[in-house]
Amino acid sequence: MNLTHFKGLQLPNGFTLLKIELVASPMSDAIGRPALAKAVIEGETISIDLLADQTSDQLSVSIYHELLEAMTVGVPSPPQSVCALNEAGFEKAAQDAHHRHGLANPHNVLNFLHEFGFTE
Repeated sequence: MNLTHFKGLQLPNGFTLLKIELVASPMSDAIGRPALAKAVIEGETISIDLLADQTSDQLSVSIYHELLEAMTVGVPSPPQSVCALNEAGFEKAAQDAHHRHGLANPHNVLNFLHEFGFTE
């Protein structure tokens, strides 16, 4: 999976995906649990770190998950389709996307976000 294809990707609602990078050091979520990925939103940009020790399928699911979650948190009025999602819901949506669309790539990710109502 070539992560450089995501660099500078224009996302819905005026966001830009700055980069997706692999990191070797362990990550944790906001409450200290081990995490496979982390998204950072700064203004209208999103950056994603992925734990390097994952299969291509796991990386793909993590990309779908992190982008859907970041977009949901980052927009002032998220689409109704994502408002009730919790962590498990984001994960299920990401796994379903991976099975339907295949490995995450810019085209597939944009289609996935459009399916959830991120269209502006």
